[in-house]
Amino acid sequence: MPLPAVSIRRATASDLPTLHSLLQLYYSEGDVHHTEDEHSLNSTLDQHPYGFFLAELSPLPDERLVIAGCVLYRPLEHIDGAGECKRLFVLPQFRGHNIAARLMDTLEDTARTSGLRWIYLDSKDNFQTAIAMYRRRGYTDCPRYNQNVEATLFLRKDLEA
Repeated sequence: MPLPAVSIRRATASDLPTLHSLLQLYYSEGDVHHTEDEHSLNSTLDQHPYGFFLAELSPLPDERLVIAGCVLYRPLEHIDGAGECKRLFVLPQFRGHNIAARLMDTLEDTARTSGLRWIYLDSKDNFQTAIAMYRRRGYTDCPRYNQNVEATLFLRKDLEA
């Protein structure tokens, strides 16, 4: 059965419980121990153009709205012209439908519109599907840019390329 229409939108305060649940699944699946608490999640809402983007499935009749995935776009203040991608996650039952790519398109377009040149991200070896997608999108290896002890891979993309 095909998915209902997918739209990407910025997270709001009313999305925090759903976002928190999504991130708990992300942390568990990825064996991630450095996590955001309620306060840090709430603070992302007021950092326009930064913040969480959500992939929302249009509800079918008699169904509730479904948030299928998320990504965090945040500033990377110690590198000129750069932002950071974090917490890209799509619920397992919705993978394979280009939702992650749509979330990344929105993040990268927002960064470009904001005048940034680079998007950086870190990852772990156990996220092989995501790493392959990042590489297909033009992300290349770069030196360590942060102190995330869980990260095993550091990538960046030139948005002007």
